[in-house]
Amino acid sequence: MQKEPVTSHPISKAPVSTPPDLSELVRQLPHKPGVYLYKDRLNKVIYVGKARDLHKRVSQYFHPSRRMTADRKTRALIESIWDIETHTVKTEPEAILLEGKLIKEYRPRYNISFRDDKRFLLVKVNLNDPFPRFQLTRMKKEDGFRYFGPFAHSGALRSTLSLMKRKFHLRSCRPDIPEEADFKHCLDHVIKQCSAPCVARITRAGYLAQVRQACEFWRGNRRRCCNKSSRR
Repeated sequence: MQKEPVTSHPISKAPVSTPPDLSELVRQLPHKPGVYLYKDRLNKVIYVGKARDLHKRVSQYFHPSRRMTADRKTRALIESIWDIETHTVKTEPEAILLEGKLIKEYRPRYNISFRDDKRFLLVKVNLNDPFPRFQLTRMKKEDGFRYFGPFAHSGALRSTLSLMKRKFHLRSCRPDIPEEADFKHCLDHVIKQCSAPCVARITRAGYLAQVRQACEFWRGNRRRCCNKSSRR
């Protein structure tokens, strides 16, 4: 992902124990999809989140009513925020991919805490299968699969997985090796969402090329999909 140079602004003068006033920064956030990173006073990333609308999502954290109604963990997070960094992207699926990449990179303590020890979802694929298919899992194993993630939002991830299958015309059927009998009960090829390897409408080499393109999608390798800004 190509990122723009970071833009920084000085933090408001305040006692060490009091977080700076970030209200002006929050008001200036764009109404665009993206990812936000909260940092503590040591400039360490403590939380990563994705948003369909950065301005609306981040503003919710700093609304007075949120402080009053939030649970203990959320209040502790809000009181620890000293800086906000944002990455804008073109679409919500791109925000989901970037969020997962940054969670994996920084392992923010509040992301882990909010999950209550539940595992994040991963996407996996075995490129050694005759016609590989992408699957969801919560456990990473040494089993020859390629894994992508982690991803924090299961509903949004499932939607992105469906979008990816349509975009790259990949199969969604469950058999390890799809056959003609599977084709008879499938509408994906009819509505042009699958390249139908089960009836040889595409070669194995051609199908694997589509799978590898999808792998690049999960890795986040899309030109000009991300612009980064950081303000203090």
